Amino acid sequence: MNQSQSNRDHDGLFRYEYSEPKNAKALLDICRTSNRNLDVMLADVNLDTLERIPEGYNEVGERGEADVCFKAKIFGGKEINVGILMEHKSKSDKKVLEQIGRYAIRLMRDRGADIFSWFPTKAIIIYNGRTSWDPLAEYRKKERAKFNGADLPYECVLVNLADVNENACLSSNTPSAAIVAIAMKYAFNPEGFKAAIPKVEELLHRLPNDEQAILIEKIVLYLGEYIGEKTVEDLQMAWQSIGQKYGFVSAGDARRAAEKEGRAKGHQEGRAEGLAEGRAEGRAEGRAEGIRQEKFSLAKGFRDEGVPLNIIAKQTGLTINEIKAL
Repeated sequence: MNQSQSNRDHDGLFRYEYSEPKNAKALLDICRTSNRNLDVMLADVNLDTLERIPEGYNEVGERGEADVCFKAKIFGGKEINVGILMEHKSKSDKKVLEQIGRYAIRLMRDRGADIFSWFPTKAIIIYNGRTSWDPLAEYRKKERAKFNGADLPYECVLVNLADVNENACLSSNTPSAAIVAIAMKYAFNPEGFKAAIPKVEELLHRLPNDEQAILIEKIVLYLGEYIGEKTVEDLQMAWQSIGQKYGFVSAGDARRAAEKEGRAKGHQEGRAEGLAEGRAEGRAEGRAEGIRQEKFSLAKGFRDEGVPLNIIAKQTGLTINEIKAL
């Protein structure tokens, strides 16, 4: 899987969890405990008033590029709204500040304002890449930035999830948001994720069984390729199999069965070219089929719960016709 696909996969998990205002608030509260700049930026914002700006997806032009946009009120009872943009990146992007600038103009709009319709924008770049990266420091080195007083036309803070305080995660009142923060922190570090599994398990126990199941399946779906097969197995052992609890085959069980079948097929067909190559091909085929079956299973569950078809399609990557046929 190439790097751009990796970035999209992480974006899907990020949007799935943090599009909900309470989950976004939980992530920001966790991150501000270890990020002084973020804490200062949000000092005057009442995060309890976060309200999603859903039309962001439709207005940006590059569909799906804008991650999560909110508006919120400030403390003190004043009738002032600010725009909160959470832009996720899993790799460095030299155009991220320009990208946020477009959002600040096109998305952060107060539709009812008569004179000046733009919300003051507070942009937060949420980064969980393999290496260190600071686009703000890179910007300030440029001549244009020096001429401009090193100021951007919006407030901006970088949050590197590598610095997430796991004790703050354990103290969070929103366990699912904390679990995803830990998962994304270690998305490229299987050993680190494995070491954090006891904390994930503690947080999982605070969730209802059905929410545990969905969250684990989402993490495996979006990050399983990166955290490694052994870590996935350890993560799934941290909670009792849905199939064992309720007597049916879960999406994860189906994926694992498909992987097993794929490995066997790869082993058989690969003997002529070498055992190692055959196993590699088998794993790849099995994982691809397993992930597809998992998407169908998730889509069916969402459809049965009455989730609109277009939302299901965005979450799973399936077409509406495929979802209708389930």
